[in-house]
Amino acid sequence: MYILYKEDTDYLNKLLNLPARGDEQDWDIELADPARLSEFLATFKAYDLTLSVKRAFLALIIASYDDLLQYDPDDDDFYWTSIKKIIDPETHEHIALLEYWAFGNLQSEENSDYGFLVTPRIRAYLGEI
Repeated sequence: MYILYKEDTDYLNKLLNLPARGDEQDWDIELADPARLSEFLATFKAYDLTLSVKRAFLALIIASYDDLLQYDPDDDDFYWTSIKKIIDPETHEHIALLEYWAFGNLQSEENSDYGFLVTPRIRAYLGEI
């Protein structure tokens, strides 16, 4: 289970001018915005963020990417490649978040239909590390 801290989400709400109300239970999922994914990726790279803020920001980025996959399959992995570059330097710090999106990295045949649209990419990534 991954945990996002209020001070981190508050910081990102201000930095990104997100339409947060302050009572979000699933902040990253509720505020995901696939139309802003490029902006989110550029901002992540441009700022010197604390590890805790990076965790929250990556949660927002992955949720936004999952939403994007509903209408854009990202067949050339343009966005996914950029997301992996964010994850790679601190993979071990993001395992809980990655396992959430991978449904615990379930690899059995019977579980192959479970998950989000991003789940297959996350599972493949976890299988490479």
